[in-house]
Order: sequence, then C-alpha cells, then structure tokens
Amino acid sequence: MFDLANDRLSYSDLLKPKAGYTLEFAVGMTYSLDLEALLGVPVSLGLFDEIDETNLRNPLYVLEAIRKSTDQIALFCNAGNILMPQRIQSVYSLLENSVFQIKRKGNFHPKIWVIKYSREGQDPYINLLVMSRNMTFDSSIDISVALHGSIGKEKKDKHQSLADFLQFVAEKAEKKRQQVLALAEDVLKVASFEVSHPFEDYDFYPIGIPGYPGSELPLFENKNDLFAVSPFLSDDVVQRMTDFKGSKTLVTRKEAVSPAIIDAFDHVYVTKEILCDNEFQAKQDIHAKLYYSTTCQGNYLYIGSANASENAFGKKGKNGKNIECLLRLKYKLWQIGFKKFSQQFIPEANSPYEELTALPEQQKKDKREKEIDKAIRDAVDALKRAEITADGTHFSIFVEARSLKTNEPLMIAPLQRKEYSLPLKEKVLFSGMLLRELSEFFVLSLDSRKVVVKIRSKGMPKERDTAIFRSIIDSKAQFIRYLTFMLSGDLSEAGEEIDGMQEAVFQSGGQKGSIVNNSAIYEQMLRVVHQNPSKLKAISDMIRRLDSEVVGEGFMKMYRQFEIAAKKVKK
Repeated sequence: MFDLANDRLSYSDLLKPKAGYTLEFAVGMTYSLDLEALLGVPVSLGLFDEIDETNLRNPLYVLEAIRKSTDQIALFCNAGNILMPQRIQSVYSLLENSVFQIKRKGNFHPKIWVIKYSREGQDPYINLLVMSRNMTFDSSIDISVALHGSIGKEKKDKHQSLADFLQFVAEKAEKKRQQVLALAEDVLKVASFEVSHPFEDYDFYPIGIPGYPGSELPLFENKNDLFAVSPFLSDDVVQRMTDFKGSKTLVTRKEAVSPAIIDAFDHVYVTKEILCDNEFQAKQDIHAKLYYSTTCQGNYLYIGSANASENAFGKKGKNGKNIECLLRLKYKLWQIGFKKFSQQFIPEANSPYEELTALPEQQKKDKREKEIDKAIRDAVDALKRAEITADGTHFSIFVEARSLKTNEPLMIAPLQRKEYSLPLKEKVLFSGMLLRELSEFFVLSLDSRKVVVKIRSKGMPKERDTAIFRSIIDSKAQFIRYLTFMLSGDLSEAGEEIDGMQEAVFQSGGQKGSIVNNSAIYEQMLRVVHQNPSKLKAISDMIRRLDSEVVGEGFMKMYRQFEIAAKKVKK
C-alpha cells in the first residue's frame, strides 16, 4: 500500500473517468496552484485522449483545453499561492472563470476533488479524491485516496459534512456558485462510496469551516497506538496527540524536529538526505499527511491535508487558522496492527526514511524570507478591485488597494505585461494595454519572489476572449490545424493535415481543390453531423471569434451545408 516504487499514482490516474462516462462538473481544492499544471486537467478528466508533455505546450491544445473545460471546472486555491509561470501564455487569462482565490486569516489548505461523471442510460457517479498533493509539479512524497459512489434519489446524512464543505466554497465561486451547490446536492444523494479491502467504512472531516473545529476530531480521543506522518509540526498539538501510553512513531522532515518532538515519540524518522534514484532526478522530501491509530472501537487511517500543527488543529480549546480536510478510513477487524503498518510504511529494504538517533542541527528559516512572506501576504489582503476602461484602441487598468501595513517595496504588474511593473500603492494605473493583454491575473513581486494573484475586475470587455483567440489562430494554416484538432482530438493529425494542404484552398470559394474536397476534414464533418451534431455549435462559436479572412468564404460555404444537414438529422 505504501510501496513508493510500485504503488504510484498521477493526477491522470486519479481523475480519469470510467469507460463511456463524460464529465459534467468538477470542483478542485488546492493550497498552491501552477497554471500550467491546471492545463493538464482536461486530459485527465476525459475531455481529451492521452496527450504528451510536448502537446501541453502547444497553443492550439491549450486553447481547446480551456474552451472545452472552462464551464465544467471550478478550482479553489489559497490567495497569493498561484505560482508564477515560467512561460507566460495569453491563454492563461482564459482560466479566470475557473480559478477562485480564498482569502482568510490562516490558509485555505485542502487538496480534494469532487467530480461528477455521467453516461446515458446509467446512474451518474461522484469521484471523490482526497490527497496531500497540491496542483503543482512538485515531486515530494504524497498520498492520495480515490472513492467512487453512484448518485441515487434519496439524501443521506453520512455525506452532510462533504456537502457543507462544498457549500462553503460555493460562496466564493461567483458565476459558478449554482453549479457547485448542485454538486453538493448530488453528494448528499450518494448512498455510499465504495471502499476496498482492507477497509470497511469511511468518514469525511472538514476542518476550519463553520461548525467543524479541528480541535475536536476523534484523532485526539483515546487510542492505543499512533503512527503519524506530518512534514510540519507544532509541539503543543503533538503533545495532545501523543498523550497516551501506547506505541508512537513519527515520519517528518528533519527541520521540523524539536526536543519536544523527540520526547513525544518512541521513534522519529526523516526522509533520507538525498533521494535522487527516481524518474524526477530531483530531491524528494515527505509531504504526505497521514495518521494511523488503533483504538478500542477499531483501527483507523486519516489521510488529507492537515499537518500536526496549530494552524491546522489549533491549541487545546481553540481552533486552528487553516481550512483543511481529512478522510478517515476504518480497517476491517483484525486486518492490520500497529507493527504491521509500521513495517509497510518503513520497510527494512530500500526504505526512503532513516531513524533519527539525535536531535538534528536546526536550520532556521532566513529572516529575509519570513519578511518577504509576510509582506506579500499583507499585499494580497490589501488588494481590493480593478477597473478597466477603454482609451481609444488601447485600455487602462486601475487597481485599488487598501493602505499597506508594510513599507517593503512591493511591485505589481499585469500577468500579460509582466515587464510593466509599478510600485504597489493604494491606487495604481496601467495604461496603453492591448485588448488581448487584459487579465484579472496580476504579478506581485518583492526582491526575487513573484506570485500571481487574481483581482476581480470591473469592465472587462466581452471581446477580450475573442482577441486572445485571434492572436493564436491568426492564419488560415492555424485555422486548419485548430479545426482538425477540434474534430479529431488529435494534434498529430492536425499537423499532418496542414502539411498536405495549401492555404489557397480557402480562396477557391468551394471549387476544385477547396477545403470541401479535402477528404479528411470532409469525412470528419460528416461524422460530426451524424454522431455528434451538437459539436457544430462549438465550431460555430470558434468561427464567430475569428477574423473572417482567416476562416475564408470557401470553408463557410461548406459549413453552412453541414448546418442544414444537421438540422435535418435532428428532425
């Protein structure tokens, strides 16, 4: 179960639907977010066939991925924790309607997905993912659980806590609020999520939302043994968690170990200094959050986002600052004891962990890093709104913020013009912006640190998305590629198609040699009319966004004939 060499999962493995099912709506939650990682989600959710890393950098794929998924995904992240992309793409602005920041005194820290899939003639189902991994390309050691449950007709109290969690984030979802609330209702109608051997039951524990304090979890009640995995620790929480006489083992990061931690556990393990023997060829550290406990009521495994820290669980009698989530799985009777669990997680051979025999030398976080962290957090909290106004053929963006608590020289810039950086003040004006450069994403920077934030912007022109489409599909050749990709879902086929065609076919008005006579596209269009005529609407929406000269009259004549044919098919 904990074999790092063989029991490996990716986001693609976790999000992939059952055969024949299609995505209806997905809600994801993460602490930190890499926008490029988000671009791979439509593949994982079944909106595309398998696509390799090279294709993820293809602007046509990115454009189509966002177009297909923007109405079906809502992703919530902690404000100020959108990572600065290594490569800025104009299409990132099209993700605005799918990404929602949550501001709070602590952190929004859960890592879960709740996904609804459906299939004609079959009951829809919910795919529930609970994990410790953020939506980034980090290679740390994490853990995840996937549960499936069919949606029925009657509501069940067992899933009220998960529904309450969705209802909480729905308040931050702006235009997608009703879709998130509808998903919460569907969760209540799941009779039971399937759990496989060696487990027999489960419970879902939100932490930090109204009515769900982390300090009162069963994890702190009477137990016989505890095996804890937590990369970050607080002495007070650990002392409460280990206030019993049984066996206690901890796996953590070396820098998290204090004298109180050493005293609280019988054994303390840390990740080995160098873990480079892996496909990432990069150092890995422990990032999983896991708690195995044996009790008189049974043996349990808690998995999720909560570290054994005050931010997560709070001090005794007080709540923590973070929003978290934990899934508790109950083992079947006599399935696994503390000794066997410990041997599985820390095997004798090829273990990635080593036991500490002495208190490690503490490496204090650089003072400057702490100052930067605090300054950026203050800046994120201070940002209020933005307003966009037209200035002839260009645009201006006015950003408003509350008075900053820090005197640090923070800078702000539009994501699509990251070189246009100005000091962050209560009022900041960016002028001379092109339509395609407008975005609700901005870059906050201090020293070498850069983060992306989303600022709700009034006056965003409806034509902005069209301008982004036109900046990418700016020639007849690109139009052929994109059209072929939309029809087939195959980027390599789109490339081969353009290699065998001349742009002149669009200028022939449907005569010999025109696109009408290109067998591949013609056959794909015929297939769409008979098998999926609704796809013509997607093609129509795409054509509407593009310059008429790029599309060409030849294609339009052919397309109108297929529209007529599609109407006859519907009748």
